[in-house]
Amino acid sequence: MNSSQASSLDLRWIAQRCKSAYPSLRRVRESFLTTLASPESGHDAHGTVAALFDALGLRAPVWGPQPQSQLLPMLGYVPGLGWGVVDGITSHGEWRFESAHGRQTIAPASLQNDGSPRFASILPQADVQPVTSGAETLFRAALSKHRFLFAIAAAAALCANLLALAGSLYSMQVYDRVIPNQGISTLVVLTVGAVLAGLIELFVKLARSRLLEEAIKRMDLSVSQDIFERITSIRMDQFPSGVGNLSAQLRSYESIRAFLASATMYFAADAPFALLFLLVIFAIAGLEVAMVPLVFAAIAFFVGMFYRSRIVMHAARGISVANRKFGLLVETVENAECLKAYGGRWRQSALWRNINTASVEEDARLRHHSEHVAYLAASIQQASYIAIVGVGAYMASTSGRLTVGSLIACSILSGRVLAPIASLPGLIVQWAHARTSLDNLEKIFQLEQDNHGVEQPLTPERIRGAYDLADLRFTYPGRPDTLNIRRLSIQSGEKVAIIGPIGAGKTTLLKILAGLYRPQSGKATLDGLDIQQIERNLLSERVGFCPQQAKLFAGSLRDNLLLGVSAVDEAQLLDVCRRTGVAEVIAHHPKGLDLPIVEGGEGLSGGQRQLVALTRLILSNPDVWLLDEPTALMDEQTETRCLAVLRERIGRDTTLVLVTHKPVALGLADRVIVLTDKGIIADGHKAEVAQRLQQLARSGSEFSGAIPLRQSGAAA
Repeated sequence: MNSSQASSLDLRWIAQRCKSAYPSLRRVRESFLTTLASPESGHDAHGTVAALFDALGLRAPVWGPQPQSQLLPMLGYVPGLGWGVVDGITSHGEWRFESAHGRQTIAPASLQNDGSPRFASILPQADVQPVTSGAETLFRAALSKHRFLFAIAAAAALCANLLALAGSLYSMQVYDRVIPNQGISTLVVLTVGAVLAGLIELFVKLARSRLLEEAIKRMDLSVSQDIFERITSIRMDQFPSGVGNLSAQLRSYESIRAFLASATMYFAADAPFALLFLLVIFAIAGLEVAMVPLVFAAIAFFVGMFYRSRIVMHAARGISVANRKFGLLVETVENAECLKAYGGRWRQSALWRNINTASVEEDARLRHHSEHVAYLAASIQQASYIAIVGVGAYMASTSGRLTVGSLIACSILSGRVLAPIASLPGLIVQWAHARTSLDNLEKIFQLEQDNHGVEQPLTPERIRGAYDLADLRFTYPGRPDTLNIRRLSIQSGEKVAIIGPIGAGKTTLLKILAGLYRPQSGKATLDGLDIQQIERNLLSERVGFCPQQAKLFAGSLRDNLLLGVSAVDEAQLLDVCRRTGVAEVIAHHPKGLDLPIVEGGEGLSGGQRQLVALTRLILSNPDVWLLDEPTALMDEQTETRCLAVLRERIGRDTTLVLVTHKPVALGLADRVIVLTDKGIIADGHKAEVAQRLQQLARSGSEFSGAIPLRQSGAAA
């Protein structure tokens, strides 16, 4: 890195960019920003950048001469451009480089012969892992990635099991040699050795537990991050309904992780040593005695397998019911106000009682079968002990081939042989839960993601906003056609309003234009490119979509205003807030922009939430504006102010598609499209469409109502 000075302005901008654009890096320590503001902060590039990475919670930067697409976004220094973020690649193969001074493109060839530029990924390690094809593949990869820790844990289990032999051998020597010969000194030596072996075994087990804890923690971090990235990448028309049920399914991955750790240790260490202990019994007492624990182990195994299908069945049912139960709970809490207002508590209470009863019954059946297996396993273990003592005593009494010490040692070791069989019921229950959870995750992983089937999404340098739709059809599951459009073209820079009755598919059309939904058939292109082939992050940045139901995130008002917004300083933020009216919300709270927002934006009125969402969109200044009833919940004064700001901010060359039922909002548009469940019935200038609607009204058409043009004179 040839830069002798790391610009405080550049790095402060990068820190703020990371806070707003990348949720996993939003907790930038203010102490770092304070350090950057000091006069001395700009003289040590390596130290300051290392401090930036530390403040973002990242590992030390690993620098490379060229950006790498799989590691984007990357922090970089380019001579002449300064410090900035590489966040994409254009359709011409050039890197998109954004800094505090604006956005540029960099040709890869210009970086090859100059050793100065350096680039490092600014996403956590878990964020840059390759996307896996399925849930099972994900867990296999995570297990393989941490196999070294599991191997060491298995080696520790090996040592612990070997040391476990000390107790049985100690008993054999004491009964066979010390007591008959009254060898007190030998007893002392043997006792000290046995105690040391026990202490070492304890230490090894603690070390094994610590290693497993570390392996599970690392698996948990990587797997949970991968699952989170996967769920947030699902295309919205594929997104599962029922947030609570989905959340419960995602949480159940913990049972898979726990089973993998337990099963690994079981099959790598515990089960194989049962065979070793059996061989030791054979060496001490012969085949007759060794056959006793072997036969009982086989009986215990078949008992476990007999109950396996029942355990699996009830575990699957129990998880399914528990997921529905969690979903009902989330739905009830989220809609508690409606339930109280409508008097619907009795209905939810009845549903909860039924689901809770089913959950308790399934849990009881599962516990019943698993306890049966555990009790039978304990009885088999006790019967094995009695049998081995009986057979051994008979041999010692009749043939003298077995000593008392050997008999005691064999009885101790027989418990070690059957211990893995005794733990089998619990392992079967874990496996049943893990199998069901994995099946649920697989269903989620099979859902189509953004840019589904596109290996290299397109990243055009500029979005002009020219749409072309042909033979487009979209249907929600279990419903008739929601949207059916034979032909629709929107030129770059056009201002279009879409009006029509409720349920005509207006919001669905906006979501298709935003790339959030993919039509079941037909073509939807943006600037001549299939919308689904354009890189999702680029669409989110350059195609602004303001939904009708504004949702806010837990955090501060500032966090929500700057969500996904880059290169906006405090002055710009406050200026837009004053113009839209958010400044009044700020002024009435002692924390101002740091006003705390709870989950979903509860505490703010619907109009205030809509105002915050619209202000955020204005701050992002997209190339295409898609507005779905943007002022539906606002009072007249706030609406007038926001429409004035929109009229000013949406430039002549900027495309606007507006869905509205308010005549005053039609002042933003020049062209009006009337959309019904039969398709487009009118399309043209406002005056032409108003005339067409009057003709429909005279003919008694069912589509003549619910059109704001007839109520306002907006056609003028």
